[in-house]
Amino acid sequence: MYRVLLIDDEPAATKALQRSLNAFEQLEVIGCYQDPQQGIDAICELTPDIVFMDIEMPGLDGLMVAKATEHIPYHLIYVTAYAEYALSAFETKVIDYLLKPVRPIRIERCLEKIEQLSSQVSAEIASEILIFDGKTTYRLADKDISFIESIGRYQQVNLTPLAAEKFQLKTIVTEATMASFEADFASNKLVRVHRSYIVNLNLVIRVHRESRNTLLSLMDVTKSIPVARAKVALINQYFDN
Repeated sequence: MYRVLLIDDEPAATKALQRSLNAFEQLEVIGCYQDPQQGIDAICELTPDIVFMDIEMPGLDGLMVAKATEHIPYHLIYVTAYAEYALSAFETKVIDYLLKPVRPIRIERCLEKIEQLSSQVSAEIASEILIFDGKTTYRLADKDISFIESIGRYQQVNLTPLAAEKFQLKTIVTEATMASFEADFASNKLVRVHRSYIVNLNLVIRVHRESRNTLLSLMDVTKSIPVARAKVALINQYFDN
């Protein structure tokens, strides 16, 4: 369910749009405002998921309202009778631009955009993990990690060169367990290949054997990573694809 605000100085236009939105079960209109300043206050107070807003309004126009509330996370959709505002509108965080009168099919397309964006954001959030080293908590994306090595009761998270530059350190040592890392990873690119190692498969540049052991070479890493016998088939399957 998306919580929706409407901001438009024309009561008739607001009522017409609200009637159209009420036909969508996934939408709940939680407020309608004719005064732009009241609209700003409502966005800050109610933190809606979606705001349908006119552009040309007295005092503060829709572009100003968007600028004043750009620190609040919501999906902005402009609803206006004037096509010439489109270029200025897309300088704000607007995701769609609807011309009055709004047809239900255009609302449906807006919702499809929003659902797609929400899925992308969820995926991005899911691919991040929090790592605490005893003093500081770091938010890392999967792509920031080269490999993780178990060193006794601690785990050493080795960062990629780009991540090392971003965080101004090469490794993070944490008490988090290897099992907890496995549970936290949303990406199938970070794989436990040995009881003591988790590697980013995107960084593997070579799979080779020494005696009876299978080893991985990672980009920008000098040491070779051992692969447990039980994981060799998985590695081979990945690189055969």
